[in-house]
Amino acid sequence: MRKLVSLLTFITVLSLAAFLPAKEAKASHAAGAELIYVHIADSTYQFFFKFYRDCTGISEPGSATLCAYNTCTNQSFNVTMNKWQGTLPPDNRPNGSSVSAGCSQYSNKCDNLSSSVPGYREWWYMCIATLPLKCNYWKFAVWENARNNQNNIQPGNLYVETIFNSSQTWENSSPYYSVKPIPYVCLNQPYTYNNGAIDADGDSLWSQMTAPLAGSSCVGAPVPATIITLTPPINFNTNPLQTNNTFVLNGANGQMSFTATQQGASTLTLKTREFRKINNVVHELGSIMRDIQVQVLPCSSIPPTLDTVSINDSGAFLNNKVYGCVGQTLEFCFTVTSTDTGAILIAEDNLITAIPGATMTYSNLKTDSVRGCFKWTPTINDIGPKSFLVMIKDSTCKPPGIMLQYARTVDLEIWGPVQASPDTSICIGEP
Repeated sequence: MRKLVSLLTFITVLSLAAFLPAKEAKASHAAGAELIYVHIADSTYQFFFKFYRDCTGISEPGSATLCAYNTCTNQSFNVTMNKWQGTLPPDNRPNGSSVSAGCSQYSNKCDNLSSSVPGYREWWYMCIATLPLKCNYWKFAVWENARNNQNNIQPGNLYVETIFNSSQTWENSSPYYSVKPIPYVCLNQPYTYNNGAIDADGDSLWSQMTAPLAGSSCVGAPVPATIITLTPPINFNTNPLQTNNTFVLNGANGQMSFTATQQGASTLTLKTREFRKINNVVHELGSIMRDIQVQVLPCSSIPPTLDTVSINDSGAFLNNKVYGCVGQTLEFCFTVTSTDTGAILIAEDNLITAIPGATMTYSNLKTDSVRGCFKWTPTINDIGPKSFLVMIKDSTCKPPGIMLQYARTVDLEIWGPVQASPDTSICIGEP
């Protein structure tokens, strides 16, 4: 039931698509992208190419091309992806809407090219494809000419791919990212960001950094984008943009932490792999990747902090993780605070997709100290690690006019009927 609710929550933003004529792009405008799929029935899938266009470049393409290739027969086929005619999650905006910086009193370059705030539009393209055979390596790819200018890599084709191992099952939808891939960051200030990777099937996920790719074929291997020579040098694990090697990624929950030291745009590429236990054997079912464009601006903001402050008797908080038990209501509260007494904090979360059935209640919104209280009764199907995101926005909207958003990950571990922590027994019925 949990799997069904999560999948239906994602699909509710989808409706039948109509098609528009194709138009080829020939100039730099590609800022970010990802490619995902949703299982429809049997071996038929709905594919979505999410494209983020730099508003200083030319218009978005009228269509995209999905290339599918498998290594079992070394055959490939192409499918045209037309513009999606549904609305975009999470707030049902029209396709092609601006990815807002959040401060309505300030314009971005999508509104006014003379604005100092970069602007992007989000475009979705869709197609339906049926796979002719099971194979342990299906590759689906989309590429677009060309990337916009940035600090860490040279312009060239933008390329994203999705890998699917269908040898074990047809019944799989890819993971997807629930947070927009265009973070605005203050120069020389600590920042945390999370793409909010979610799997509707409840599969385990692991995220890792990888090199941005360039390519124009799904049969041949793509090539890494050309790195621009900088000091310290670009390293896609520890210094994917200029951070003086402060960049850290938590692969288990996808949390990125860094302090950006160079103004301007840079591209990060994240790969998220999915795993499922089938007949007591763990199989890697595939992966997705996302190009993220980080915009570093001269601005000032004090990052808020999140602290767990209370938890009921059915759980425990150890080593930055909340532990709970099947069948017992897990309740805990936390505070989000800023040392800036003028801060206007807003907190949101992705519980509806990350942990269906859980609830969150916020109080003291739009102050410098927000309190959130979580409540959930996990079932036997929820045993194992869980996590959700708390997205914190400081809406004071100081110049240059961006609403800074910070991501905080809350990690949970759900135990079966009997479990002891290193120094605490928390589950009913322990001998």
